[in-house]
Amino acid sequence: MSLKAELDLIIAAYKEPISICMYHTNELFYSHLDHEQLPAASVIKLAILATQLNRQEDLDQVIDVSNTPQVGGAGVLQLLDQPEWTIKDLLKLMITVSDNYAANVMIDHLSMATINQWLAQNNYQETQLQRRLMDTAAVKDGRENVISAADALRLFRYLLKTFPQTRNWFLNQQFRGKLPLTMDETATDVQIYNKTGEGPFVDHDVARFSKNGQSIDVAVLTDGFTDRLAVISMMAEIGQLIYRAL
Repeated sequence: MSLKAELDLIIAAYKEPISICMYHTNELFYSHLDHEQLPAASVIKLAILATQLNRQEDLDQVIDVSNTPQVGGAGVLQLLDQPEWTIKDLLKLMITVSDNYAANVMIDHLSMATINQWLAQNNYQETQLQRRLMDTAAVKDGRENVISAADALRLFRYLLKTFPQTRNWFLNQQFRGKLPLTMDETATDVQIYNKTGEGPFVDHDVARFSKNGQSIDVAVLTDGFTDRLAVISMMAEIGQLIYRAL
């Protein structure tokens, strides 16, 4: 059975929407609801990262993080006493440990307007930053960060191609329990670069699988799954299918 047919079977087993965009090298290989806007969760950090790196600012510039209110959730910055950090280290934290506080510091440094302007200018029409991370009051007011699988994958591929320093950040990203779940630390013949996102009934993963000189890039976005074990199992199965297809 082909990879496309197996993906169709996986999707058919669930009534909840699953958005998928997949490229084999530079060709669109598979898509399903890939332009549907969903809550972005931490995948919005790809937009923050792309905007910052495009400014060609000195990444060794120091920022006083105490000017941004601390938030919880993923990350370690909230637990550390050091008040000043370089932009580069904040970006690394934002990607490798999905640090929400670091992301909010970067949003304040850039401004939401600047990030949304960059997205609009570069034709990311299905992605919008409308609140800081962990801002539950904004969510209650109806302001949500949104993204599509197509936009998420295009952002991810753009970052890997244009800014080589990010490859090591995505390769060493610490949240590996979705697409790479069954092969992380066990399959030595594949490199997996990824960035996850999660929230209430939301689970996403955007990844590159590289093996034998070939690569498959994929974004899998979900919303509305009440059974989180089911969605994680589904993503792990997709990861295995990709691994076997390479």
